[in-house]
Amino acid sequence: MADTVLKAAIVDLGSNSLRLLLGTYDGETWHNEPKRLWTTRLGKRAADGQLTEESMERSLAALTEIKTLIENYGATRVVGVATSAVREAANGKEFMAKATAGCPMEPNVITGEEEAALGFAGAISSFPGDDRHFGLIDIGGGSTEIALGTKDGAYWNRSYPIGAVRLKDRSDEGPQEVWQETRPWFDPLPIEGPFGEFIAVGGTATTLAAMHLKMTEYNPGLIQGHQLTRAVIEGMILELRYMSAEERLQVPGLPATRADIIVAGAEILTSFMDWHEIPHVIVSERDGMEGMQQRLVK
Repeated sequence: MADTVLKAAIVDLGSNSLRLLLGTYDGETWHNEPKRLWTTRLGKRAADGQLTEESMERSLAALTEIKTLIENYGATRVVGVATSAVREAANGKEFMAKATAGCPMEPNVITGEEEAALGFAGAISSFPGDDRHFGLIDIGGGSTEIALGTKDGAYWNRSYPIGAVRLKDRSDEGPQEVWQETRPWFDPLPIEGPFGEFIAVGGTATTLAAMHLKMTEYNPGLIQGHQLTRAVIEGMILELRYMSAEERLQVPGLPATRADIIVAGAEILTSFMDWHEIPHVIVSERDGMEGMQQRLVK
């Protein structure tokens, strides 16, 4: 792309929440506003697998607010990115038609593998550009993506239908349920060179980091690069599992909108770490939204 100013909006239509990233590209660098989030539980589907009327209505209402913010920002490019909730539902196309009618945007219903690649591209941009190989885990509401790659991009991607919203009820059944559900899914990791770090992105990871830092006000700058060990995550799971809903609302760093699914998400993370003997992860605020920004200016 030529060295021209681009004002863009990325709208992430996820299973747990809708997110908005507004940014201006000056020809060399993106200058971003803080991400905004609306928890709509779009991925909480009906028994027949379709998106429910309630979840679609919540999401369309959020998109009305998002449209206003985009217009006020003056974005000339608006890109929508829909993930597992929309791509798996029989009425996903119907919802996207309504979504783009209410909030005009370029609709992209991406595959799980593409989701993993975008997440890796966004996360790796904040790490040193050396020859090390990195891994990514992105625990969403409806799916979990894994990627391996270098500064040049991902060379191996996988997407699994296991997410914090999807496994919430299974997690509520007992402390070993998520472990049993997830273990059959994980593939061996074909790392092709000297390894650096495993990066964790998504709401589960950033919330765990905020809780570990005991944040009373969310600070993306402190989240970025924060290390979470396997032992620390397990300690938080043990405390949270036996808290009442009211007690969870008092935990610093834990939003009320994620309090009911944080244990399921954390258990997916520890199951993955145990399976691959990963002692710690590095949390990144940068994810697939920044990955899509990079795609816009290539």
